[in-house]
Amino acid sequence: MKTKVYLSLALLGTMLVGCTSNDFIGDDNSPDGSSNFAAIKFGGNANRMTRATANTGTAAEMLDGHFKVYGVKGGTTFSDVFQNYVVWSNANTTTSNPDGDWEYVGGTTQTYGAANTTLSAAQTIKYWDYSTTEYHFVAGSPAANFTFTLEDDEDDDAWAVGDIVSATVTGIGGHINANTGTAIVSTPVYIATPVKKANAAYNTEVEFTFNREQAYVRVGIFETIPGYSITDIKFYQYGTNAWTSTKSNNITLASASEKYFLGVDGGIATVTYSWNTPSYTFAFEEGETGKALTKQQNWFAGKLASGVPATTSTESTVANLYGTDSDMDDSNGFFTVIPTANATAQPILIKCDYTLTAEDGKGETITVTGATAAIPAAFCKWVKNTSYTYLFKISDNTNGSTGTPGTDPVGLYPITFDAVVTATAEGTGVGSVTTVSTPSITTYQEGSVTATGIQYGHGTGAATDKPIYVTVQDNTTGALNALTALDND
Repeated sequence: MKTKVYLSLALLGTMLVGCTSNDFIGDDNSPDGSSNFAAIKFGGNANRMTRATANTGTAAEMLDGHFKVYGVKGGTTFSDVFQNYVVWSNANTTTSNPDGDWEYVGGTTQTYGAANTTLSAAQTIKYWDYSTTEYHFVAGSPAANFTFTLEDDEDDDAWAVGDIVSATVTGIGGHINANTGTAIVSTPVYIATPVKKANAAYNTEVEFTFNREQAYVRVGIFETIPGYSITDIKFYQYGTNAWTSTKSNNITLASASEKYFLGVDGGIATVTYSWNTPSYTFAFEEGETGKALTKQQNWFAGKLASGVPATTSTESTVANLYGTDSDMDDSNGFFTVIPTANATAQPILIKCDYTLTAEDGKGETITVTGATAAIPAAFCKWVKNTSYTYLFKISDNTNGSTGTPGTDPVGLYPITFDAVVTATAEGTGVGSVTTVSTPSITTYQEGSVTATGIQYGHGTGAATDKPIYVTVQDNTTGALNALTALDND
């Protein structure tokens, strides 16, 4: 028998089905010698994610090895069973952890999670109480970020007295602005869909489905222009209905929607539970001082301080492809972000200027301005539990301009050369003088062109006693006027 804790993650699409058992725990494995009691157990198992995130691996790895549980029992009213219990990954086999997965029984010296946090109070084994109508369970991770609230108003019809109403979640972060200082508080926060167990389903596994309330985004730039490297690049920002003149080295995603992107540093949110059909809603508390959501048109990824070093989409150095930023996960280039709030997805835009430097060492540069790209709206609505990678390739098929935008043609056009040689009959040639701005006089004597230059002949030689012909070109009309042919004597 094995209890399952589900993680609904980025495009994972794999759900694990838990087995059930109606067996009671006997004297041989009950820690306190009691009999005919079925212990309440928690457990976890999950496959690895299909998309890279900052928390990859097993369920225990993604949840930092633990989660907090609150559980109540009752019917018309409810009372505590699991009062802020921590459940942690533990390979030891016990009555409350028969499969060596998740444990909740321990003293205050018990530690859990990567930070080796200590339990705030001793936790004891719990058994199903068949005298009650139903149990309600909620869970979240990290444990320190969750505070659960119970109903205490007898006149409130939404929840019975003692039932679990909500949870306050702290430390939720989402990157939005360029950051070169201390990283924002962006703890991975997982919230479980609430679980309701009716009396007939007691002594079956408590199966949680955990959802991460943030998304992941990374943006990479690489170039494939032959003979040149991009030595400087700057990205535009978007304002009211148009691009602004503001530019920076941070890769900038823009939207035509004024408040499309959301961000927060260690934000506070409220999870509200519903028990008719177990579910929850999630909303940020925007009135909290210093913790309100930032809403804006531009979202800033990593900084490319030294142009565009990456030349392929498989560049292994994160900084070369994705840039640098204090909020970035250095191991893979992702930022933790707040999911898109807009009901309708909007395209994401990017615009940049860049400088090309020739790789022949001669120092020649070309400036390209106004190169643009757009990501279709279908890929631009950031959803929780999902990771997004955008890769932009700058090639010689650019839509930027090397001259005046809107006047000169867009694109990069290679300089090409051709060669034409005009042959003359052996022993003949033409001598002329035509590079003057006043009316041009052209003279010609048959045989005057020789291997050593132009020489009009007189006496002996190739051009001996040949006549010299003279033409004059009208500088205004371009007409040629023939003059009298004269003997050169």
